[in-house]
Amino acid sequence: MPFDPREVVARIVDGSDFDEFKPLYGPSLVTGWARLHGYPIGVLANARGVLFSPESQKAAQFIQLANQRDIPLLFLHNTTGYMVGRAYEQGGIIKHGAMMINAVANSRVPHLSVLMGASYGAGHYGMCGRAYDPRFLFTWPSAKSAVMGPQQLAGVLSLVARASAAAKGRPYDEDADAALRAAVERQIEAESLPLFLSGRLYDDGVIDPRDTRTVLGICLSAVHGAPVEGARGGFGVFRM
Repeated sequence: MPFDPREVVARIVDGSDFDEFKPLYGPSLVTGWARLHGYPIGVLANARGVLFSPESQKAAQFIQLANQRDIPLLFLHNTTGYMVGRAYEQGGIIKHGAMMINAVANSRVPHLSVLMGASYGAGHYGMCGRAYDPRFLFTWPSAKSAVMGPQQLAGVLSLVARASAAAKGRPYDEDADAALRAAVERQIEAESLPLFLSGRLYDDGVIDPRDTRTVLGICLSAVHGAPVEGARGGFGVFRM
């Protein structure tokens, strides 16, 4: 469910002092600067679940600025992924999403990730999921993560099976389809829960949301045991 991540940020940063970056542009992704236990951080937090082109472009610029200033980044996940559909794809969502993922992949400042709610599909990667090697990644008990949501994946498999039956001129078995959808939804739901993810080492532990500030403070203390230096170049070519 969408919620305002500023309420979370206000409770984990020093003095609830958050200097938001471009608040009116790409409002589905909240970005800004703060301090946590005295350490400067840049925050990227999902606000409405879906990442659109403006959010992706804002994130790419923000990540580059953090690298220029040698400031670690904190990713707060609650996303179902990048927006799909003809209009959005014609508007450049693939190109802009690639810009964001390019920036995350080539960023050299320490990354910290916290899965608060959903973290699905390419959105999980764009928000620095496990595959993008954050220094630390934690989940809340309310988090879920998978390639797709249970209903979405079951729907895709159903559509593929229907298309295959139609191409072969065979009648489609609705009862078998309902059973398949139910089985897929049960499996994905079970495998997207925090304890399953943690058991597979997809995170560094499930934490009590009330301990988030303390845990992140310990993490920032650890990463500052060595010099924090961002990438001055090496992002490749961003197709504008």
